[in-house]
Amino acid sequence: MGSLYGYEIETDLPLERLNEAPGARGTLALLASPSPLAVPEGEPVATLEIEDGGPLVYASYEVEGGCLLAMPPSGSFLIEPGAGRVTADAVERDELFEHRLESSALCTLLAMRGDLALHAAAVEAGDGRAIVFCGPSHRGKSTIARTLAAAGHRVLAEDGLVVTLDETPVAHPGARGIRVRDELGRVSLDTETGPGEPGPCEVAAVILLGERGEGLAIERLEPATAMASFTSSLIHPGGRAGIAAAFANLARLFHTVPPVLASVPDDLEALPRAAGKLLDAALVSH
Repeated sequence: MGSLYGYEIETDLPLERLNEAPGARGTLALLASPSPLAVPEGEPVATLEIEDGGPLVYASYEVEGGCLLAMPPSGSFLIEPGAGRVTADAVERDELFEHRLESSALCTLLAMRGDLALHAAAVEAGDGRAIVFCGPSHRGKSTIARTLAAAGHRVLAEDGLVVTLDETPVAHPGARGIRVRDELGRVSLDTETGPGEPGPCEVAAVILLGERGEGLAIERLEPATAMASFTSSLIHPGGRAGIAAAFANLARLFHTVPPVLASVPDDLEALPRAAGKLLDAALVSH
């Protein structure tokens, strides 16, 4: 048994990216479905396509007690927040399946239970605070996480992050490892994610990555402006209630944590120095 997002994970699936640290928030189950999951009739409450008319990334359907995520080619995931359970109908149990189970389906479950869930990377700064990186695909979230891991920072997440919003926003470690894509689009898992096992960290800053440029550029955002910019990073089941809850949690986060817009160099040789400067600037702004 391992942990994700502060929970002990009970599973009958061969998962490789669980954390070794004990979970203090309770227990969740990630299970294999004994039979195919039926996609509900009718229109989904939310869908995402790579582009208009392009391949489907996911479709979310409301079902009794939760929702069902259809995520081709990985299969479908039945999410039951009350039971603390995700049941997977896997087409193929490969690396992409585990990534979607842990970083999308499980994050959706926790969003439905009241947490803020983000498509984001996060690292632990030297003083035990978390710096969160959001942004569309190919903006460098995983690359920055990998660069900072090489500099000695623990990686809390590379594409799925859960934040609890009690008195202090706290980021809880997600799936271990960083997914690395080569020039041909092939994905491998880099398990070098900094020294030791990451634990829960107070969130010090949330950074939206803009288009890459020639050098490092940093701009603090007003919370009201930042809300729209961070919308695509929110993980939620869809529907009015899910969207409203996710927006409310994002607003709570920005009430205490400064949102920042940053552009990092396109030159990979310049990235380590720029990433270090960005981390220092984010900590100072808190």
